[in-house]
Amino acid sequence: MHNVPLPRTVSAQSLEVAGQWLLDLQQHPERFEDFDRWLHSHEEHFDAWAQVNRAWEALGAQAPGTEQHWPPAPANVTPLKPRARLPLLAAACLSALAVCAALVMSPNWRADYSTGIAQTREVTLGDGSRLTLAPQSAVNVSFDDHQRQVTLVKGEVFFDVAHDASKPFEVRSDEAVIRVLGTAFDVAQRNAGLSVEVREGTVGVNKQYRLGAGQRLWIDRRTGIATQSLVMPGEVAGWIMGAQFFENASVAQVVEQLDRYQRGWIVITDPALANKRVTGLYDMRDTQRALQALVAPIGGEVRQYSPLLTVIGTPKSIE
Repeated sequence: MHNVPLPRTVSAQSLEVAGQWLLDLQQHPERFEDFDRWLHSHEEHFDAWAQVNRAWEALGAQAPGTEQHWPPAPANVTPLKPRARLPLLAAACLSALAVCAALVMSPNWRADYSTGIAQTREVTLGDGSRLTLAPQSAVNVSFDDHQRQVTLVKGEVFFDVAHDASKPFEVRSDEAVIRVLGTAFDVAQRNAGLSVEVREGTVGVNKQYRLGAGQRLWIDRRTGIATQSLVMPGEVAGWIMGAQFFENASVAQVVEQLDRYQRGWIVITDPALANKRVTGLYDMRDTQRALQALVAPIGGEVRQYSPLLTVIGTPKSIE
């Protein structure tokens, strides 16, 4: 395990208020004196403001002081109308707060192996097994004389497991325990649940399911219901080569994956569009092109208002 010092703990309320000031100072720089009074009213406020700004800077933005510090829109992009700009800035601000929470509480601080935005990583373990971590993923590894165990902390990992009949290989997550002797399979933790896809060999899940090559298991996080389906073995972990195939997935699920490959935020303004189902192959290395291919056939539009903010929705919802 890697020991990394954790930042000082700050209350969620202070982080929330600091994030609100991050937004307010963009719209009302004349409120700086009010902000300054809040900042000096409690020692924790300094830490909260510092963490919000560190998160903002980590995403490639500047710490806000006036509106001119926001990243400019590309020259070929229509600026946001004032009426539409506020909720989208609010969405960006909330995303910054989420990043702050990740910086403070994320298990990545204690993970044995992890990846960042648009980063993949291949790891060879002591038994010769190979792990390929997708962007924004993290695992912990525990090997001894009696077990081979990997805990999927977050994200997605493709496992190519060295065969050892005397020492099964286990992958643990919040939803499942996956047990194999030697095989190749992909495990992904999504917002809505857990996916297991097998490229070759046999995989056992929760002592209830046995999957062979070309089979997929989805475990819904809210209901706990497991659903089996088929997948082409060659499409398992296609993201390693840069493209990922989605079958009957919601737009929101595809966007969740694309969000791992770019800095900033992708905001969906129309819930109905977010819930529409799609099937297709998308290039994860070019998120803007992938978003266009995702929503254009179903009546959606993509607008990039800055290098850090992309909005998708119907024309009416992003007017």
